[in-house]
Amino acid sequence: MKLRVRGETLRLRLTRSEVEALGAGQVVEERVPFPAGNTLVYQLRTADAYGSAMEQQGADVHIVVEVPSAVAAEWSGSEVVGLAGDDAISMGPLQVLIEKDFTCVTPREGEEELDTYPNPNVAAG
Repeated sequence: MKLRVRGETLRLRLTRSEVEALGAGQVVEERVPFPAGNTLVYQLRTADAYGSAMEQQGADVHIVVEVPSAVAAEWSGSEVVGLAGDDAISMGPLQVLIEKDFTCVTPREGEEELDTYPNPNVAAG
């Protein structure tokens, strides 16, 4: 899962296996270790309703985004790119976008794309 933050927008991009896991009710989580021993943990999980939280746990920061279980299950089996369609999910001032991760149009060195979705903007070869 990739995390992008810009202003008041949080964007999560999920690989195929992560979308399937979320649809099955599993937690999708990434950990980013920092040199001083701190860790940024960001997590996407299912719940009864949409929600988000950021909390400090010791030296670590946890960002949690929750989506309704039924919505995640339906989205995981669909062709829909974003969990909320073309719109962000509003959680107070925070806008959250949850999207399926596509293969890049222009390949970039060091970019792993083994479990991404085919990009609709790239002609099939």
